[in-house]
Amino acid sequence: MQKRLSRCFIFILLLLGTTLLANYQFLGDVESYQLHPNGVRLECQQGIQLDIRFLLPNLVRFTLLLPGQSLDDRLTTPLYRKQWPAVALEVEEGKDRLVLLSSEVDVSIQFSPCRITILNKEGEVILEDDPGMGWGWEGNEIRSWKTIREDDRFFGLGEKTGDVNKRGREWVMWTSDIPGYDNNTDPLYQAIPFFIGLRHKKAYGVYVNNSYRTVFNMSAGNLRYFSFSVDGGIMDYFFIYGPQFSKVVQTYTEITGRTPMPPKWALGYQQCRWSYFPDREVLRVARTFRERNIPADVIYLDIHYMDDYKVFTWHPTRFPDPAGLMQQLEQMGFKTVVIVDPGVKADPNYAVAREGLENGYFLEYPDGQVYVGEVWPGPSYFPDFSYAEARGWWGRWLNRLFQVGVKGIWNDMNEPAVWGKAFPLEVLFQDEGRWKNQKKMHNLYGYLMAQATFDAFRRFRPRERPFILTRAGFAGIQRYAAVWTGDNVASFEHLALGIRMMLGMGLSGLTFIGTDVGGFIGTPSGELFARWMQIGAVSPLFRGHTHYGSVRQEPWIFGEEIERISRKFVRWRYRLFPYLYTLFWEASESGVPILRPLFWEFQEDEQAYNPAYQHQFLVGSHLMIAPVLKEGQRILKVYLPDGKWLELNSLNVYEGPGTIFIEAPLDQLPTFLREGGMLPYYPVRPYIVDQTPDSLQLSIYPAGRFGRFVLYEDDGSFRAGEDGNYRLTAFEFLRSGGKFQFNLELIASGLAEGKGPLILTFYDWKKAPRKIRLNGRKLSSSRSAANGYTYDPDTRKLIVWLERRDRPQALEIQ
Repeated sequence: MQKRLSRCFIFILLLLGTTLLANYQFLGDVESYQLHPNGVRLECQQGIQLDIRFLLPNLVRFTLLLPGQSLDDRLTTPLYRKQWPAVALEVEEGKDRLVLLSSEVDVSIQFSPCRITILNKEGEVILEDDPGMGWGWEGNEIRSWKTIREDDRFFGLGEKTGDVNKRGREWVMWTSDIPGYDNNTDPLYQAIPFFIGLRHKKAYGVYVNNSYRTVFNMSAGNLRYFSFSVDGGIMDYFFIYGPQFSKVVQTYTEITGRTPMPPKWALGYQQCRWSYFPDREVLRVARTFRERNIPADVIYLDIHYMDDYKVFTWHPTRFPDPAGLMQQLEQMGFKTVVIVDPGVKADPNYAVAREGLENGYFLEYPDGQVYVGEVWPGPSYFPDFSYAEARGWWGRWLNRLFQVGVKGIWNDMNEPAVWGKAFPLEVLFQDEGRWKNQKKMHNLYGYLMAQATFDAFRRFRPRERPFILTRAGFAGIQRYAAVWTGDNVASFEHLALGIRMMLGMGLSGLTFIGTDVGGFIGTPSGELFARWMQIGAVSPLFRGHTHYGSVRQEPWIFGEEIERISRKFVRWRYRLFPYLYTLFWEASESGVPILRPLFWEFQEDEQAYNPAYQHQFLVGSHLMIAPVLKEGQRILKVYLPDGKWLELNSLNVYEGPGTIFIEAPLDQLPTFLREGGMLPYYPVRPYIVDQTPDSLQLSIYPAGRFGRFVLYEDDGSFRAGEDGNYRLTAFEFLRSGGKFQFNLELIASGLAEGKGPLILTFYDWKKAPRKIRLNGRKLSSSRSAANGYTYDPDTRKLIVWLERRDRPQALEIQ
């Protein structure tokens, strides 16, 4: 009886308005409101304001302002788009609620107490405040509670462990250096406060625009709600409605920016080790790649290239002539990427330290004393990247590396990490004149360091596309840098975990992502290394890396069989370059990830969300990978979504939805081409060059009535898109009646006309064609002609040879 009365008393307090309950205060009644062109400002009890603003018909920004806070206090650093158009809204005003209606979603505002419900145009509730709590705060913490349903799923949140579906756990955003992490470790190196929710099979997104420590409780430890909270600053979040996953990510990256086109060489194989030294060892590794006919484009130099771990220096005996070394590597087709940590050795005789102290570029305590923390150089200062002058100073030092021939920068230890793992919270940042401490700026440190590096490339190498690899970052880091999953472990469990992490990162706007192939900590078996190379070959970033003092992990280390398998998949990567490069272009235009979970394309398919199949993934829209994730496994169970699928090793055709069992010998990666899919290939080269090859092969699986693929090619320059130095070619087939039409159409052409062969391979072609016409002219059924074709009934392959020309071509097959 007493408990029942207590609950009634609490409920009455909630209805009365802003109340104190278990140390949280909760948002009370709306006392008045003021409509503005894109939304409304709510005036709630005790001077609390809630600003609701439509930025697009599917994008709504919610900002809760406690007394003393203003809209000008909101975080601006990660926001790429600052201006938004007016959105046409209808307004329904009632006694107990106000409803704002766009063409895509309705925002319903209950007055007493103030609670928000967002509905789609079918009237389905997509996101709603918990009726009892809604919005609350305790001290500097502000929290928003949302109702949970049985069918709710959550994805994204950046670089996180666990399953692809993040429901049932609590996730923290606080960039942290955790070497050898496992499936339960959290937080890690990146802080991306963005997730995609799924309700009624409709996708939506929430981006919390706050860099303080944030916590996402995805129904962990309770069955009532999920919530997100910030430890300081303003509760400012963006709601995005899809209902497709693609539209959610597209809109999110419109807010935070998209990955620019990378240098072409960055898509090649990259070899790293902690550490390659001295210079003759670096050259030996490079020569061995060429001698063993394994394509490669990049060699990394880890911390041992520096003199006493001092950034922007070269060890005098290990690397006495860095410019000469870069030149020799360049002649072999290798680009050099060097590690740059933020810690600057506290040495008064060291020019970087001296300049930083004289100009006030280092972080300080509130009393003005320069902060000193310990990392690789020993006692070290840390640059304040939060204002432009310091970033420009750092960039001038980076230019010294550019001048000797360094082509890429690897930012590490930038969480920021120090020995003891406790960077003081009271340390101050200028923050462009706002003077904020580590509580706000910690999660932004890696992001701002990457920005400083990107700006240096643009200033000192304006014609080159920057390549920056970062360990730490915040929302929007995709604008500046590629990201890898940090210090992983050589195990099949980590191979699987890396796939899940990359899928989550892709759903969070991160395009250029990868893992340390083979595992950073420990030594892989030959079989594990081979399986990891297979996954690396289709990952956006393909880099092998290993720990200091570990067994070497170049592709030839594990014996002839593993070397042969590694060579096979590296060469496949290089053949697949035009496909992957086109996917990077798509990502730069729309933000869509290169690696996609099955549910990205098959949102209504319940099995696409099954954890048993969460490691299967799509590369683009039509290429599906089913990885082998256990030692000794040679038979694999694979789920096939709806449609016909061509397995590219056996050339067998399967039809989904359903599961199959296929053979998976060590030298094969189960790979499926979806009906209507097309894969462009280039000839294999030892390394990638900017010049587009004249010849092109196109593999086509012509099941179904229609298929289309648009190929992107350019000259590799930074301004290729703006200057028109690119070519877009649309390949399309249409099956109607007894005829099959294949068309090639040039959408845009700013490159020199290609004059090499265009080889079309049609798979699972049931019988020899009676005739084939090209632009109305009959083709010869002979390979000897410039334009001709052959058919193999055993493999069911129809191969057509054409000349690649910058003009429309129509192929009719009967």
